[in-house]
Amino acid sequence: MKIPDYFISCDWGTSNFRLRLVETETLNVLVEHKTDQGVKIIYQKFLQQNEIGRTQFFKNYLESQISNLGENNKAGLVIAAGMASSNIGMQNLPYGQIPFNTQGDGLLWQVMSFKENLAILLISGVKTESGMMRGEEIQAFGLAKYLESYQSGILILPGTHSKHIDYKKGEFSTLKSFMTGEVFELFSCNSILSNSVEKCHWINKRHDAFKQGLEIGFSGELSANLFSIRARHILNDANKKDNYYLLSGMLIGDELSYLKGTRQTIFLAATEPFYSMYKLALETFLKDTQVICFGDKVLEKALLIGQKKIIQIHAK
Repeated sequence: MKIPDYFISCDWGTSNFRLRLVETETLNVLVEHKTDQGVKIIYQKFLQQNEIGRTQFFKNYLESQISNLGENNKAGLVIAAGMASSNIGMQNLPYGQIPFNTQGDGLLWQVMSFKENLAILLISGVKTESGMMRGEEIQAFGLAKYLESYQSGILILPGTHSKHIDYKKGEFSTLKSFMTGEVFELFSCNSILSNSVEKCHWINKRHDAFKQGLEIGFSGELSANLFSIRARHILNDANKKDNYYLLSGMLIGDELSYLKGTRQTIFLAATEPFYSMYKLALETFLKDTQVICFGDKVLEKALLIGQKKIIQIHAK
């Protein structure tokens, strides 16, 4: 396969859909288009009809959205990462294997026909015996460029299901998954605690409540203290916005507690507000030199770097 001058980066997650028209050589993004039509929604729409097969149904939506990039986008390839390769996505691909390395060993992908002069390169996820991920592995693959000067460490990718991945000399291994984001959503929206918290922006005013939550999470006393959020509200008229970040601190502290005392380098790659929250949490118990942080711009670039590397490997 010839490496195209331009490619369409498709990041199709559970809840969101994003296309970017990218110049392959420079990775400059020329046009971007987003919707809230994630894989879960499209799959539900597919189930509501019986005329079109699942793969074609997803292809039809993809084709309808590519028109938003302009009629003359000149892309020769759509490269799709995330849940598009899952059992509720365009086509279910088997997982690749952890460990995987910077040469692409361990990763799996498949080229699919799409339309004239435009194919789809669908990337699968990776798995261990007890965990898996789809999408984050391409971020890690792209982030490897920024980790080359370090011998080893743990890469943390916060999110709905936070991923912690061991890195050593160009190889990623030993995946840990934490349902921190999903558990926070359940407690803050669908439990008895929902009446005692109020969503708000991450600002300095909330840091003390967040740090208090961190200490609880670090101590291993998460379950014993969750109900205290309601008690603080009912008995002490505690601020609901503070409670929101108290709960967040508890859960993030619980996620990171196993790292207390580690001598390893920790690589954090996240968008706001997770970047600031996890950075503050890590720096409460680790030396500044141990925590290497990459913000949203690097993380955004990493996905494109990873996708480009897959194109290059496939073209060989």
